[in-house]
Parts: sequence; C-alpha cells; structure tokens
Amino acid sequence: MKNIIIKKLKCEYLENPLGIDILNPRLSWILESDQRGQKQTAYQILVAGSIELLNAGNADLWDSGKVVSGITSQIEYAGAELKPLQECFWKVCVWDRDGKVSDSSE
Repeated sequence: MKNIIIKKLKCEYLENPLGIDILNPRLSWILESDQRGQKQTAYQILVAGSIELLNAGNADLWDSGKVVSGITSQIEYAGAELKPLQECFWKVCVWDRDGKVSDSSE
C-alpha cells in the first residue's frame, strides 16, 4: 500500500454531485494509510472543464498550487468563475509527513 491513498472526493458533501448552484463549492476528501501516524502536510487541487484536460494535467479552471495545510474538508473552490450547467472535474494530491507526494486521487 502507498503511504497515503486519497478517497471519497466530495463537493458540497456529495460524491459526484449534479446541479451544484454555489459559486465557490467546498471540496473534501478522506485519507487512508497503512503507516501509523501518517498525515497530510500539504495538498494541491486541480479543476478542469473536462476529464481529458484533467487527465492531461491541464487545470483550466483552477490549480491551487501547493498549499501547506493538513485540512481535508471544506476547502473552498477559488478558481475561474463557474457558469450555469458547467461540468467540472477535479483531483487532489497530498504531501505526507515525510514530504513525499501521493498519487493523485481518481
């Protein structure tokens, strides 16, 4: 098992929501690790308008950059203005207590 696995990505407390009508939705995730005491020390969120862009690493809507924080919930979207009916796809990677970066969430 990897140091940290990112699971259960949520937007406004919902997994894969449809029809969120909030300008700055809140994002969250859960971490799992097989190492005792392992923790997140930083994160980076990428948001794109298509799954293809996201998979290519092109966050055309928002790239948070590396944010030094252990917080995994209620992180407010701070990217380009979202339009009505706009699809968004996102993923996150985290850094652990040893400074190692995780694989991105799926």
